[in-house]
Amino acid sequence: MEFNDLLSIVSDLPTFETGLLLSGGVSPMAVRKQISRWTKAGKLYQLRRGLYSLAPPYQKVQPHPFLVANQIETGSYVSLQSALAFFGMIPEHVPVTTSVTTAARQGIQTPIGQFDYRHIQVDGF
Repeated sequence: MEFNDLLSIVSDLPTFETGLLLSGGVSPMAVRKQISRWTKAGKLYQLRRGLYSLAPPYQKVQPHPFLVANQIETGSYVSLQSALAFFGMIPEHVPVTTSVTTAARQGIQTPIGQFDYRHIQVDGF
């Protein structure tokens, strides 16, 4: 797969998963090697294992931090200071996107930003 082929497939998407590129008669190992090369070359951002975004200047759509937070940890939702700042309820700038989840994830730093996950218990409702 050439980089122009990748652009034709994912250029309109803010993020994409590796599985999107593995359909058809392509070699999974070759696709993974190319993704690794493009990430090292700075053409792609790896957000988590299997989740990527095009790096500038290749991206047409800049991924919103809330979208990325939900895709890094599925089943989470943006909350706390991030939600309050987004709706103008606090005057402070919030540099970290904070989400709550039932998973045991702590936080992650990506080229797009920093994401913090707070654990909540399921039986607390």
